[in-house]
Amino acid sequence: MRSLIRTLLSCVALTILVRQSNAQTLSKSKTSSAVPGAQLDASKIHTWMLPPLYINGKPSKAHTQGLLVHQNGFFVTARRDDINPRRALLLWLRCNPSSQKENCNESKRTWTKIWDITPTSQPASWSGMLDHPGGFDSDGENLWIPISQSRRNSKTIVRKFSIRSLIDKGDATPTESITINDHIGAIAVSRSPKRLFGANWDTLLAYELSVDGNPMHHYERNSFIRNLPNWSVAVQDWKVHEGFLVASGLDKSSKLPAGRVRSLIQLINVKTRQITAELRLPRRASGNFTREGMAVFNEHIWLLPDDLEEENKLYLFSINELLKIGRESLRVKD
Repeated sequence: MRSLIRTLLSCVALTILVRQSNAQTLSKSKTSSAVPGAQLDASKIHTWMLPPLYINGKPSKAHTQGLLVHQNGFFVTARRDDINPRRALLLWLRCNPSSQKENCNESKRTWTKIWDITPTSQPASWSGMLDHPGGFDSDGENLWIPISQSRRNSKTIVRKFSIRSLIDKGDATPTESITINDHIGAIAVSRSPKRLFGANWDTLLAYELSVDGNPMHHYERNSFIRNLPNWSVAVQDWKVHEGFLVASGLDKSSKLPAGRVRSLIQLINVKTRQITAELRLPRRASGNFTREGMAVFNEHIWLLPDDLEEENKLYLFSINELLKIGRESLRVKD
Protein backbone atom coordinates (compact mmCIF):
# COMPACT_ATOMS: atom_id res chain seq x y z
CA MET A 1 0.00 0.00 0.00
CA ARG A 2 2.82 2.40 0.91
CA SER A 3 4.53 1.57 -2.37
CA LEU A 4 1.37 2.48 -4.25
CA ILE A 5 1.06 5.79 -2.38
CA ARG A 6 4.71 6.64 -3.13
CA THR A 7 4.14 5.86 -6.81
CA LEU A 8 1.03 8.07 -6.91
CA LEU A 9 2.87 10.92 -5.17
CA SER A 10 5.77 10.60 -7.63
CA CYS A 11 3.33 10.81 -10.56
CA VAL A 12 1.70 13.91 -9.09
CA ALA A 13 5.10 15.54 -8.51
CA LEU A 14 6.18 14.71 -12.04
CA THR A 15 2.97 16.17 -13.45
CA ILE A 16 3.52 19.39 -11.49
CA LEU A 17 7.12 19.66 -12.74
CA VAL A 18 6.05 19.12 -16.36
CA ARG A 19 3.36 21.80 -16.05
CA GLN A 20 5.82 24.23 -14.48
CA SER A 21 8.32 23.54 -17.24
CA ASN A 22 5.67 24.08 -19.91
CA ALA A 23 4.56 27.30 -18.22
CA GLN A 24 8.14 28.59 -18.14
CA THR A 25 8.63 27.68 -21.79
CA LEU A 26 5.40 29.45 -22.71
CA SER A 27 6.42 32.47 -20.64
CA LYS A 28 9.79 32.65 -22.38
CA SER A 29 8.08 32.30 -25.74
CA LYS A 30 5.72 35.16 -24.93
CA THR A 31 8.62 37.34 -23.78
CA SER A 32 10.67 36.73 -26.89
CA SER A 33 7.65 37.18 -29.17
CA ALA A 34 6.87 40.56 -27.56
CA VAL A 35 9.26 42.08 -30.12
CA PRO A 36 8.62 40.88 -33.69
CA GLY A 37 11.95 40.25 -35.37
CA ALA A 38 13.76 38.86 -38.37
CA GLN A 39 17.27 38.63 -39.78
CA LEU A 40 18.25 40.50 -42.94
CA ASP A 41 19.65 38.44 -45.79
CA ALA A 42 23.10 39.68 -46.80
CA SER A 43 22.10 39.69 -50.48
CA LYS A 44 19.71 42.60 -49.79
CA ILE A 45 22.50 44.91 -48.64
CA HIS A 46 23.98 47.14 -51.36
CA THR A 47 27.22 49.13 -51.38
CA TRP A 48 28.06 52.73 -52.34
CA MET A 49 31.57 54.08 -52.49
CA LEU A 50 32.54 57.36 -50.86
CA PRO A 51 35.64 59.45 -51.57
CA PRO A 52 38.85 58.90 -49.60
CA LEU A 53 39.51 61.28 -46.72
CA TYR A 54 42.08 63.95 -47.52
CA ILE A 55 42.60 67.03 -45.36
CA ASN A 56 44.82 69.82 -46.69
CA GLY A 57 45.83 67.51 -49.51
CA LYS A 58 47.10 64.75 -47.19
CA PRO A 59 45.55 61.33 -46.47
CA SER A 60 43.84 61.43 -43.07
CA LYS A 61 41.87 59.22 -40.72
CA ALA A 62 38.75 59.96 -38.69
CA HIS A 63 36.61 57.80 -36.43
CA THR A 64 33.09 57.82 -37.88
CA GLN A 65 30.22 58.63 -35.51
CA GLY A 66 27.02 59.77 -37.25
CA LEU A 67 25.43 59.88 -40.70
CA LEU A 68 22.65 61.93 -42.25
CA VAL A 69 21.56 61.46 -45.87
CA HIS A 70 20.03 64.59 -47.39
CA GLN A 71 18.67 65.55 -50.80
CA ASN A 72 21.89 67.55 -51.26
CA GLY A 73 24.22 64.73 -50.29
CA PHE A 74 25.79 63.11 -47.25
CA PHE A 75 26.65 64.65 -43.88
CA VAL A 76 28.99 62.72 -41.57
CA THR A 77 30.32 63.42 -38.09
CA ALA A 78 33.69 61.97 -37.14
CA ARG A 79 36.54 62.44 -34.68
CA ARG A 80 39.83 63.11 -36.38
CA ASP A 81 42.30 60.70 -34.79
CA ASP A 82 45.53 61.25 -36.75
CA ILE A 83 46.45 64.50 -34.97
CA ASN A 84 46.88 65.57 -31.37
CA PRO A 85 44.71 66.98 -29.94
CA ARG A 86 41.95 65.15 -31.76
CA ARG A 87 39.21 67.22 -33.38
CA ALA A 88 35.47 67.00 -33.98
CA LEU A 89 34.63 67.08 -37.70
CA LEU A 90 31.52 67.56 -39.82
CA LEU A 91 31.89 66.46 -43.44
CA TRP A 92 29.64 67.08 -46.43
CA LEU A 93 29.63 65.40 -49.82
CA ARG A 94 27.45 67.11 -52.40
CA CYS A 95 25.64 64.62 -54.66
CA ASN A 96 22.20 63.19 -55.32
CA PRO A 97 21.53 60.11 -53.16
CA SER A 98 18.17 59.63 -54.91
CA SER A 99 19.78 59.01 -58.28
CA GLN A 100 20.34 55.38 -59.15
CA LYS A 101 22.73 56.42 -61.92
CA GLU A 102 25.06 58.62 -59.92
CA ASN A 103 27.82 57.14 -57.83
CA CYS A 104 29.13 59.82 -55.53
CA ASN A 105 32.66 58.47 -55.67
CA GLU A 106 32.76 58.65 -59.47
CA SER A 107 31.46 62.21 -59.73
CA LYS A 108 33.12 63.65 -56.63
CA ARG A 109 36.64 62.47 -55.87
CA THR A 110 36.89 64.52 -52.70
CA TRP A 111 34.58 65.60 -49.90
CA THR A 112 32.89 68.88 -50.78
CA LYS A 113 33.50 70.46 -47.38
CA ILE A 114 35.07 69.49 -44.06
CA TRP A 115 34.43 71.67 -41.00
CA ASP A 116 36.20 71.55 -37.65
CA ILE A 117 33.27 71.87 -35.21
CA THR A 118 35.28 71.40 -32.01
CA PRO A 119 33.81 73.91 -29.52
CA THR A 120 36.22 76.73 -28.69
CA SER A 121 34.50 77.49 -25.41
CA GLN A 122 32.75 75.48 -22.70
CA PRO A 123 31.67 75.94 -19.07
CA ALA A 124 34.61 76.74 -16.80
CA SER A 125 33.91 73.72 -14.60
CA TRP A 126 34.34 71.30 -17.52
CA SER A 127 37.73 69.75 -18.16
CA GLY A 128 38.83 67.96 -21.30
CA MET A 129 38.49 68.52 -25.02
CA LEU A 130 35.05 68.20 -26.65
CA ASP A 131 36.37 66.19 -29.58
CA HIS A 132 33.69 63.49 -29.92
CA PRO A 133 30.76 64.34 -32.22
CA GLY A 134 27.97 61.77 -32.06
CA GLY A 135 25.07 60.38 -34.03
CA PHE A 136 22.88 63.27 -35.14
CA ASP A 137 19.60 64.20 -36.80
CA SER A 138 17.79 66.97 -38.66
CA ASP A 139 14.57 68.89 -38.04
CA GLY A 140 14.32 69.60 -41.77
CA GLU A 141 16.19 72.91 -41.60
CA ASN A 142 18.97 72.28 -39.09
CA LEU A 143 21.40 69.60 -37.98
CA TRP A 144 21.42 68.83 -34.25
CA ILE A 145 24.85 67.45 -33.35
CA PRO A 146 26.05 66.34 -29.87
CA ILE A 147 29.73 67.03 -29.20
CA SER A 148 31.18 65.35 -26.11
CA GLN A 149 34.39 64.46 -24.37
CA SER A 150 35.75 61.08 -25.44
CA ARG A 151 34.96 59.26 -22.23
CA ARG A 152 32.02 57.80 -20.35
CA ASN A 153 30.26 60.04 -17.78
CA SER A 154 31.54 63.19 -19.47
CA LYS A 155 29.82 66.35 -20.74
CA THR A 156 28.08 67.31 -23.99
CA ILE A 157 27.20 70.42 -25.97
CA VAL A 158 24.39 69.83 -28.47
CA ARG A 159 24.76 72.34 -31.30
CA LYS A 160 22.29 73.37 -34.00
CA PHE A 161 23.66 74.16 -37.47
CA SER A 162 21.62 75.65 -40.32
CA ILE A 163 21.70 73.32 -43.33
CA ARG A 164 21.17 76.24 -45.71
CA SER A 165 24.09 78.10 -44.16
CA LEU A 166 26.30 75.02 -44.43
CA ILE A 167 25.41 74.35 -48.08
CA ASP A 168 25.05 77.87 -49.47
CA LYS A 169 27.72 79.70 -47.47
CA GLY A 170 29.99 76.97 -46.13
CA ASP A 171 29.34 78.48 -42.71
CA ALA A 172 29.34 76.10 -39.72
CA THR A 173 28.59 78.67 -37.04
CA PRO A 174 26.13 77.10 -34.58
CA THR A 175 22.86 78.98 -34.07
CA GLU A 176 22.07 77.39 -30.68
CA SER A 177 23.86 75.34 -28.03
CA ILE A 178 22.49 73.11 -25.27
CA THR A 179 24.66 71.75 -22.46
CA ILE A 180 24.00 68.30 -20.97
CA ASN A 181 25.77 66.85 -17.95
CA ASP A 182 26.40 63.47 -19.60
CA HIS A 183 28.07 61.90 -22.63
CA ILE A 184 25.39 61.92 -25.33
CA GLY A 185 26.36 59.56 -28.12
CA ALA A 186 23.32 60.10 -30.35
CA ILE A 187 20.56 62.67 -30.83
CA ALA A 188 17.25 62.13 -32.66
CA VAL A 189 14.81 64.94 -33.47
CA SER A 190 11.03 64.68 -33.42
CA ARG A 191 9.17 67.46 -35.26
CA SER A 192 5.72 66.66 -33.88
CA PRO A 193 5.80 66.80 -30.96
CA LYS A 194 8.98 68.87 -30.88
CA ARG A 195 11.42 66.75 -28.92
CA LEU A 196 15.06 65.77 -28.76
CA PHE A 197 15.88 62.18 -27.82
CA GLY A 198 19.37 61.57 -26.48
CA ALA A 199 21.17 58.28 -25.83
CA ASN A 200 24.16 58.33 -23.51
CA TRP A 201 27.21 56.06 -23.61
CA ASP A 202 25.92 52.48 -24.20
CA THR A 203 22.38 53.92 -23.71
CA LEU A 204 22.34 53.23 -20.01
CA LEU A 205 20.17 56.36 -19.92
CA ALA A 206 17.83 57.83 -22.53
CA TYR A 207 16.82 61.49 -22.41
CA GLU A 208 13.76 63.31 -23.71
CA LEU A 209 14.32 67.07 -24.01
CA SER A 210 12.41 70.03 -25.38
CA VAL A 211 14.10 71.71 -28.36
CA ASP A 212 15.20 74.55 -26.06
CA GLY A 213 17.10 72.03 -23.96
CA ASN A 214 14.81 71.80 -20.97
CA PRO A 215 14.78 68.25 -19.59
CA MET A 216 11.40 66.55 -19.79
CA HIS A 217 12.15 62.93 -18.92
CA HIS A 218 15.09 60.64 -18.54
CA TYR A 219 14.84 56.89 -18.42
CA GLU A 220 17.08 54.13 -17.21
CA ARG A 221 17.63 51.50 -19.86
CA ASN A 222 15.23 48.98 -18.30
CA SER A 223 12.35 51.48 -18.25
CA PHE A 224 12.71 53.21 -21.62
CA ILE A 225 11.18 50.41 -23.73
CA ARG A 226 7.78 49.48 -22.32
CA ASN A 227 7.38 46.10 -24.01
CA LEU A 228 10.97 44.92 -23.41
CA PRO A 229 12.14 45.58 -19.83
CA ASN A 230 15.48 43.83 -20.44
CA TRP A 231 16.29 46.12 -23.41
CA SER A 232 20.06 46.08 -23.82
CA VAL A 233 20.86 48.03 -26.97
CA ALA A 234 23.77 50.47 -27.14
CA VAL A 235 22.39 52.97 -29.64
CA GLN A 236 25.05 54.25 -32.05
CA ASP A 237 22.80 56.44 -34.19
CA TRP A 238 19.05 56.98 -34.30
CA LYS A 239 16.59 59.03 -36.29
CA VAL A 240 12.91 59.95 -35.95
CA HIS A 241 11.03 58.77 -39.05
CA GLU A 242 7.24 59.07 -39.45
CA GLY A 243 6.50 58.89 -35.73
CA PHE A 244 9.07 56.18 -34.98
CA LEU A 245 12.56 56.14 -33.56
CA VAL A 246 14.70 54.08 -35.92
CA ALA A 247 17.47 52.96 -33.56
CA SER A 248 20.66 51.41 -34.87
CA GLY A 249 23.08 49.81 -32.46
CA LEU A 250 24.61 46.78 -30.80
CA ASP A 251 22.91 44.23 -28.59
CA LYS A 252 24.92 44.36 -25.35
CA SER A 253 23.05 41.55 -23.62
CA SER A 254 25.39 39.26 -21.71
CA LYS A 255 22.92 36.43 -22.32
CA LEU A 256 22.95 36.67 -26.10
CA PRO A 257 22.42 33.13 -27.47
CA ALA A 258 25.31 31.55 -29.35
CA GLY A 259 25.20 32.45 -33.02
CA ARG A 260 22.93 35.48 -32.47
CA VAL A 261 24.33 38.58 -34.18
CA ARG A 262 24.72 41.81 -32.22
CA SER A 263 23.97 44.23 -35.08
CA LEU A 264 20.35 45.31 -35.02
CA ILE A 265 17.94 48.06 -36.01
CA GLN A 266 14.74 48.59 -34.04
CA LEU A 267 11.55 50.49 -34.83
CA ILE A 268 10.32 52.23 -31.66
CA ASN A 269 6.96 54.02 -31.46
CA VAL A 270 7.75 57.53 -30.15
CA LYS A 271 4.45 57.93 -28.28
CA THR A 272 4.18 54.47 -26.70
CA ARG A 273 7.93 53.73 -26.44
CA GLN A 274 7.28 50.19 -27.63
CA ILE A 275 9.37 48.27 -30.15
CA THR A 276 7.20 47.25 -33.09
CA ALA A 277 9.89 45.55 -35.18
CA GLU A 278 13.50 44.41 -34.90
CA LEU A 279 15.85 43.56 -37.74
CA ARG A 280 19.19 41.84 -37.10
CA LEU A 281 21.93 42.29 -39.65
CA PRO A 282 24.42 39.59 -40.65
CA ARG A 283 28.01 39.57 -39.53
CA ARG A 284 30.72 40.88 -41.82
CA ALA A 285 34.45 40.25 -41.77
CA SER A 286 35.43 43.74 -40.61
CA GLY A 287 32.86 44.14 -37.83
CA ASN A 288 29.23 44.99 -37.15
CA PHE A 289 27.14 46.90 -39.67
CA THR A 290 25.50 48.99 -36.94
CA ARG A 291 28.52 50.06 -34.95
CA GLU A 292 28.50 53.73 -36.08
CA GLY A 293 26.46 55.95 -38.46
CA MET A 294 22.90 55.26 -39.68
CA ALA A 295 20.41 57.33 -41.69
CA VAL A 296 16.96 57.00 -43.25
CA PHE A 297 16.41 58.49 -46.71
CA ASN A 298 14.52 57.69 -49.91
CA GLU A 299 12.89 54.55 -48.45
CA HIS A 300 16.27 53.11 -47.50
CA ILE A 301 18.34 52.65 -44.37
CA TRP A 302 21.95 53.74 -44.90
CA LEU A 303 24.88 52.57 -42.77
CA LEU A 304 28.42 53.89 -42.39
CA PRO A 305 30.13 51.49 -39.96
CA ASP A 306 33.82 52.09 -40.63
CA ASP A 307 36.34 54.84 -40.01
CA LEU A 308 37.00 57.33 -42.81
CA GLU A 309 40.32 56.81 -44.53
CA GLU A 310 41.55 55.80 -48.01
CA GLU A 311 38.56 53.61 -48.88
CA ASN A 312 35.08 54.35 -47.57
CA LYS A 313 31.88 52.39 -48.11
CA LEU A 314 28.22 53.07 -47.43
CA TYR A 315 25.76 50.21 -47.12
CA LEU A 316 22.02 50.44 -47.74
CA PHE A 317 18.90 48.31 -47.87
CA SER A 318 15.17 48.92 -48.25
CA ILE A 319 13.45 50.19 -45.09
CA ASN A 320 10.56 47.94 -46.06
CA GLU A 321 12.62 45.03 -44.71
CA LEU A 322 12.07 46.55 -41.26
CA LEU A 323 8.53 47.87 -41.75
CA LYS A 324 7.10 44.60 -43.06
CA ILE A 325 8.05 42.84 -39.80
CA GLY A 326 5.71 45.12 -37.89
CA ARG A 327 2.96 44.75 -40.51
CA GLU A 328 3.16 40.96 -40.45
CA SER A 329 3.02 41.00 -36.64
CA LEU A 330 -0.17 43.08 -36.69
CA ARG A 331 -1.67 40.75 -39.28
CA VAL A 332 -1.01 37.74 -37.03
CA LYS A 333 -2.59 39.48 -34.02
CA ASP A 334 -5.70 40.39 -36.04
